[in-house]
Formats: sequence, structure tokens, C-alpha cells
Amino acid sequence: MSRRRRAKAKVTGEEPQTLSPALLWAIVAVFVVFSLLFNFRTPIGQNGYFHTPDEGAHLSYVRYVAEEGRLPRFEGYAGAGYEAHQPPLYYTLAAQVWKVGSWLPIPPARAVRMFSMLFGILLVFTVYRIARVLMPESPAVAFASAGVTALLPMHVAICSAVNNDSLTNLLFALVLAEFALLYTQSKPSRWIALRMGLWAGLAGLTKVTALLLIPAMVVGWLLVPRTRHTRVWLGMLVSVGIALALMFPWFVRNMQLYDDPLLLKAFERTFAGTARAEQFLKGGATMTEYLQLVAGWTYRSFWFAYGTPQTASKGLPNFLPDRVYLVLGVWHLLTLLGFALVMWRERGTFAEGAVRWWAVAGVVFLLVAGAFVRFILTYFQTQGRYLYPALTPIVLAFVIGWRSLFPAHLRTAADGILLLVLFTISILAVSVI
Repeated sequence: MSRRRRAKAKVTGEEPQTLSPALLWAIVAVFVVFSLLFNFRTPIGQNGYFHTPDEGAHLSYVRYVAEEGRLPRFEGYAGAGYEAHQPPLYYTLAAQVWKVGSWLPIPPARAVRMFSMLFGILLVFTVYRIARVLMPESPAVAFASAGVTALLPMHVAICSAVNNDSLTNLLFALVLAEFALLYTQSKPSRWIALRMGLWAGLAGLTKVTALLLIPAMVVGWLLVPRTRHTRVWLGMLVSVGIALALMFPWFVRNMQLYDDPLLLKAFERTFAGTARAEQFLKGGATMTEYLQLVAGWTYRSFWFAYGTPQTASKGLPNFLPDRVYLVLGVWHLLTLLGFALVMWRERGTFAEGAVRWWAVAGVVFLLVAGAFVRFILTYFQTQGRYLYPALTPIVLAFVIGWRSLFPAHLRTAADGILLLVLFTISILAVSVI
């Protein structure tokens, strides 16, 4: 056995080379069941439900496009609603579903929720595919990662509501999937740069957050080995150029209508009355206390937070019992330690070039987290879903770290425990809404 093979065996325990594809479809089926439960158990079009954030405003945007056949002008809380500042891709597609949904025996809004669910399904497949590329000799990692993606309660809830998050998260993952192929293939396809630019451009037409992909792509291309020096610059220019070209018409429209390509000024004017960090500080809280509050609520809502008729009017979150989050917090810390040890001692368990993928994935995570921190320093926001554009590396690190805590012969059981715990929490989450 080669040295590289022995290194891989140390972590993988020479797992079976293949697992039944039926397992992946079973994971997707469980995701669909939970998504439909969230869909049909949650009232439609309420803005204050924490697990369907701002859905009423998102629905107003969708309905306007469906009925008027054109994009709305952003008028704050008037007109098509306060989400009308968002880029148009999700809402244009969802409007077609709304039209078809009007012929179905269910409310069109529930059909649009199912449309969001479709992107969640595709994300499960994408996470699985990325894990298979990065760790081809450890298929169990891919199945477990797909399972975590499908069973993370807040992610399922977001994919069961009308919003542009599910499509945004999928497109971020697709960009990372292209980098996984770029780094691990001996002769990467010339189409990678084109597809990467397409995914990033479509992400920019879905949510402004996707602008973070531009610097991430630049860094990612610079990490390509120097033996492909010419391709690096060409690939970078093609992918970034296509992405910006796709976003450009939306920026032009915003300049023509609002003299503001990203609508940041209009956003600030509209949400001037939203709770801000400075209000907490003026009220006597220290910055440390404010950040502790935000961090605590954000972490819990990353896993799951929900709304009820009693709390929806104020937009306040309800949480699961504190002990659930305490266990999850300790569990997460252990997995982070395990992942760090794998990256330090056992990087040979990954495919050739996969470490570069982790570098660019880390850049994506830092950019997403940095944007969130910048946001909370102005506005009081405690929604862990804002970190979901980086959900793919978060999930993979969690799974790899968890499995590394066990000897090879116990890792299959560890996968089962992992998915069983999340399945149980998902049942609990559905039961409380």
C-alpha cells in the first residue's frame, strides 16, 4: 500500500468504495417530508415568523411580478413591499410558479414554497458531489454531509418558505463545486470558468450578498498551481467577467431609477426605524453585552428558531430548550477541534488539490461572516441563516471533524448517531411550530 493510501486508510478505515445510491435518495426523501411539514404547518405570508423571515414581503414581490408582468419599483413599505430592493431572479422564476399555482388545489404561496424546496434538494445533491470530489475514497463523508444538509432544521425551514435564500445558497455551493473540480482534476475542463461565472452571475441576480463571490473567485484562481499560469489569468477573467456581465443590467437599472447601483441608500432610508446596535449601547448595554446577545441568538437560530402567533407581531424568535443548544454547542466545538486536527495531521486523506479548495472555501466563509459582523454593528440582527451562503464548508467541516473523533471501525455508527440526533431535533422543530 502506498504512503498516500496508508494515510487515507488512517482516517477512512478503508471504507467500502461504494454505497447504495438509494441512501442518497432516502436522505432527499426525508428532506422533502420535513420541508412539506414546515410548509403546511406554518401560516402563509407572515413577516414576523422567524422560520419564514419576511415572507409576506417576499410574497408581495412575487405576486406583483406575476400579476403585473414586470419588476416593481422599490418604494419602501409601499407598493410591492420592502423586499422589492432585491435582485429579480428568484422572484421572476417564482412568479411563474405562482401563475401555475393558481390552477392547483392549494394556495399559490404554498406552491412557491415548494419551488424554494427544489433549491434545497439541489443543494443536498451539490454538497454530496463536492464531498465525493474532495474525498473520493470516503463515500460515507459525502452521504453524512448530504444528511446534515437535509436535516439541519433551520435550513429546512428556510427552504420551505418564500425567499431568495435557498437559491442563493445553492449558487454559492455550485461555485465552490467548480473550484473542487478545478483543483482536483489533472486536466480541468475549459468549461469550468464559464460555469463558475454563470453561477456567480446568477447569484448576483438573486441576492447582493453574492458580490462576495467576486473576491473569492479571484483568490480561488490565484491558488491554481503555477504550472497552469496562462489558464489562471484567462480563467479568472472569464469567470469574473461573465459574473459581472450578468449582474451589470441590474446595476444599470438601479442607477437609472435610484442613482444607486446596489440600492444601499434606499435600504438605509427604508429601514431607518429598524432596531440598531447604537440603541442598545445608548440604553446602557456595553458592546460586549450586545455582541454576546447577538452571538447567542445567532448561534441558536443557525440551528433552529421559530415564530408563533404570539411572537410574530414583534418578530421575536422562539427557541428550543436551552439544553438542546448547549449540547449542540459542545458538540460543534468538538467537531471543530477534530477538523483542525485532520487539516493539520491528515491532509493526505483528501484528494490531490483539495486543500486549495478548503482555502477558497475558508475565504468564502470569512467574507460571509465578515459581512454579517459589519451588518450587526449597525442593525440588530440575530439570524444565523445569514451564514448559510457558506453552509457547504460548514457542513463538511462538521462531518469530517465529528468522524475524526472516532476510530475507523466506529465511524459508520458515528454517522448514524449524527443523523439520528439531527433527525430528532428536526422532529422537535416541526412539533413546536
